[in-house]
Amino acid sequence: MISGTPLKDFEKGAHPHLYLYIKNETEDPFKVAVNVRDYDGSDVFFAHIKDLKADFLKHLSTLSNGAYYLQPEDQANALDYIKDAFIEKEQFSQIAEEELSDTILGLIKPYIDADNGSRIIAYGSRFPNDIHDIHMNQGYPHSSLPSYQDGALILYDAINDTYEGLFFHFHSQTLAL
Repeated sequence: MISGTPLKDFEKGAHPHLYLYIKNETEDPFKVAVNVRDYDGSDVFFAHIKDLKADFLKHLSTLSNGAYYLQPEDQANALDYIKDAFIEKEQFSQIAEEELSDTILGLIKPYIDADNGSRIIAYGSRFPNDIHDIHMNQGYPHSSLPSYQDGALILYDAINDTYEGLFFHFHSQTLAL
């Protein structure tokens, strides 16, 4: 998990990703790789929850900006689309790559321009100075990926002390137990 202030810089990569950048007080900016298209060419399912309420949010206000390693057994802080029941299958829509990129950037822009303590929290898998797997990471047929390792973008509005969530999954994943 990475927490910090989103930068204005972004790029659309050759891979099916939108790359966002998050700065923090201790390290160089982190690159956040968000899938906007599946590797098989299909569109990604996306859900935006404007006024997000979920148990995993409780600890976020106490964290300083930076990188954190969450283990699956740390269920209070980690994400699980299926077990935590904060999102329903009906909230997702399949969105074309260009529209999804524009939607994400439109939702993040107010947080870039705010300069008021608002921030973005990226749940995913770390690799040097970057984070990826910003999507559901379980629910594949014939897969045994563990629970509590899903990814997402969480936007924190410091003025109103509210959260909104951007959630992603692929067509081959199911949101059922």
